Amino acid sequence: MALTAPKGKSSEPAPKGNHVARLYQIIHIGTNDFEYMGETKSSDKIRLTFELSNERKAFKEGDEPRPWSVSREFGFSMHAKSKLRPFVEGMIGAPLFDKEADNFDFESLLGQECLLNVVHDEKNGSVYANIAGASPLPKGMAAPAPVNEKRMIDVNTAEAEEIEALPEFIKSKMFSSVEWQGRAKHAENMAGGPRANRPARVAAEMAADEEAENEIAGRDDADGLGEDAIQI
Repeated sequence: MALTAPKGKSSEPAPKGNHVARLYQIIHIGTNDFEYMGETKSSDKIRLTFELSNERKAFKEGDEPRPWSVSREFGFSMHAKSKLRPFVEGMIGAPLFDKEADNFDFESLLGQECLLNVVHDEKNGSVYANIAGASPLPKGMAAPAPVNEKRMIDVNTAEAEEIEALPEFIKSKMFSSVEWQGRAKHAENMAGGPRANRPARVAAEMAADEEAENEIAGRDDADGLGEDAIQI
């Protein structure tokens, strides 16, 4: 009998191949730093999530089968050499002029069906489902009605509670992004400076210190008045 090393636990990836799919979620994550070839760089990211309309599974015991979801993050740029622009052009089935690309409204893609190419890639012994490309549905092919609710989450406008509800690996990047930090700084300034946004415990300690200082100052004033009265 062969003796082999134990395999690490891994989740089942979404099925590979070409699938009828629908884009139901767009998340603008924002700009974060990353290390590349020993250098620190920054990149603004957007995440597109699709449901595979005809590939369904009961992900929890007792639940109704639901479509698989697959996502891909892109640098948020519609430059001709970006990876996002050719993906969008493939999805809509038409090339974009530079001016069209620069003014492209991503919200217009929400709910759009397409033929999504999903591939499997292996990393550190685990297999992952990744999106390779998208194209319009062939004539005569229709997508089932959507299951997941459409939603757009933009780091520039989303409420903190909305971001908090996202998976940890997404919300941590959003809260650390340049865009969110800029919003936090602006809110701090509007609220009257850093003190207004300190934790309640720190604010309470500062208030207690001030009260003690005022009490001491008050006693000093009283003592001073007493001395003056004696002198008089």
